[in-house]
Amino acid sequence: MRRPQLTRRTLLAMAVAGPAIGALTGTGRAPRSMLVLGDSWAAGLHADPRHALGQVAAARLGLAVTVDAVSGTGYVNGETAGSSYADRVRRLGGRVRADLVVVQGGSNDHAASAAALTAAATRTMAALRDRFPAAQRVMLGPGPDPVPVTAEQRAVDVVLHRVAATQQVRYISMLRQHWISERHPDGVLDPQNHHPTVAGQRYLGLRLAQALVHLHRT
Repeated sequence: MRRPQLTRRTLLAMAVAGPAIGALTGTGRAPRSMLVLGDSWAAGLHADPRHALGQVAAARLGLAVTVDAVSGTGYVNGETAGSSYADRVRRLGGRVRADLVVVQGGSNDHAASAAALTAAATRTMAALRDRFPAAQRVMLGPGPDPVPVTAEQRAVDVVLHRVAATQQVRYISMLRQHWISERHPDGVLDPQNHHPTVAGQRYLGLRLAQALVHLHRT
């Protein structure tokens, strides 16, 4: 299991003008704010932390965004340091608002057992439900980190998909939807560090925005 890199990037940015997303919240209202909880991909590690996938998606959708991302963490990974996803949800300040919550990641949990990952992901979803009872929760599964995709990565994706179904949370799978070509990942992923480039972060953010709109329509 990878040791968490405690390079926390908690950013608050007002999104620029973009097409509004329809009602995705439990109240039936169109969301105005989004929380992105994730790992180094959401933190923009090795790219531009100010314009990582969460900020790009929020700008495209016309939402204010809070990004809480810690490199090396996941649903399970980071628990010993108190920086797992559920730990950080419980520490969110009272001023954080979210009508829409996106939980990104899982690749750092590749060494966890299916039972441990299921329990940790379930705790995370429960914590988010308690903290933001009216918000729409969406899980964005792991990306190909590294390329080519390993059996462990695919297993994580399967477990998280099952948790999402059990928790009545919408799930977006980068792996199943082939967001990143395994044959030609250059331009999206830096081959030296397996993380999104600046251009890759923009691409992933726009794909996320598109996927969120699609979820609303289905």
